[in-house]
Amino acid sequence: MANSIIMPKTGMAMEEGTILEWKINAGDKVAKGDVVALIETDKATMELESDYDGVILAVLSQAGETVPVTKVIAWVGQAGEAVPDRTEAAKGAAGSNIVNAAAAAKTAANTNSDIVSGEVSAGVPGQGIRATPAARALAKEHGIDLHSIIPTGKFNEIKKASVEAVLSEAVLSHAPTVSVDRSDTIVPLTNIQKITGRRMTESRQTIPEVTSHIKADVTDMLVLRKELNNSLSVSGKPGKITINDFILTATVKALLAYPRLNSVLDGNNLIYKGNINLGMAVATKRGLVVPVIHSAQNYPLLNLSLKAAELSAKAREGSLKSEEMTGGTFTISNIGMFGITSFTPIINSPEAAILGVCAVEDQVKLDGEKVVNRKIIGISLAFDHRIIDGAESSLFLKEIKDILEMPLLMLL
Repeated sequence: MANSIIMPKTGMAMEEGTILEWKINAGDKVAKGDVVALIETDKATMELESDYDGVILAVLSQAGETVPVTKVIAWVGQAGEAVPDRTEAAKGAAGSNIVNAAAAAKTAANTNSDIVSGEVSAGVPGQGIRATPAARALAKEHGIDLHSIIPTGKFNEIKKASVEAVLSEAVLSHAPTVSVDRSDTIVPLTNIQKITGRRMTESRQTIPEVTSHIKADVTDMLVLRKELNNSLSVSGKPGKITINDFILTATVKALLAYPRLNSVLDGNNLIYKGNINLGMAVATKRGLVVPVIHSAQNYPLLNLSLKAAELSAKAREGSLKSEEMTGGTFTISNIGMFGITSFTPIINSPEAAILGVCAVEDQVKLDGEKVVNRKIIGISLAFDHRIIDGAESSLFLKEIKDILEMPLLMLL
């Protein structure tokens, strides 16, 4: 009996997914657990595995295609077995687009011939070369042979930037007689970016958000950080504590002291969450992802540091599991590494607040009659004024400031 491979639903908010790359063709043998495709969900890029042993009878959707969740995208069965017709397929996934085995094999062959970061190139010269459609179009426009360009993309494809680099070299070598007009580039939003955009718009439209700012002297904290990292290095223990790890730890302690900021709004009720599930905004190539450290109150500084590093790496690799991206109760967004000194982060609804972490700056101060240099960090708290008032938000920020300025408290 043929079994379906469907677009998985990895979260309550997920409505569709994009097939970035097929790992199989019609006619290939697969075993349960084999990776058959690379897909992009509303939160991350993930591998799709077969739940069955057998032969790929048909591939129904091309790489680059966005399809609804639970829709059948391929069939697995025994060699020579017929692909289920539309009536049978409807029992497993309503609205599936079923094609016969011959058409599916042709689709799979076309799909596999030139998969490029979720896009399939058109039938143009250089078809056997992996290249994005934008790169092909630009190369064709200027008569550039794709064989002469070194692929630099994630999937060993030629990207538009590589073609532009060749054009730039031509301009430099023939200046000032060569003039190149640069065309506009249309880049479709990733699923992650589309979902993030909708949620941020909804947050802005429904939440009366207020932002408060404070600065903390982290000179002593940076000294402690250096000592701890030296100790880890000497002892051979894994990990390297970052400034953000101290922020995470200080935030957990402040949330324990002011639990109203670790609550979520549910209609006319406010739910104080038992655990502190700390979300961390991580920038990836496909958009902003927020992995969650569940029960962060149970992690001492070093363990919290290791967990944060693990989740950040998974986020950038696109290998986060659904449970590692859901259930957050408070979020931290750190853009201090870019030199930002103040900003207004957008609340991740239905959470009560979000903490923005800014850059560490040098500031000259008087210590008696002596001039000293201190390290100052900016912190921005955006909060839902329906849940938290100005007084409590200020006390919360001051608590974080006090903890950061007495860093030994974070080792207790």
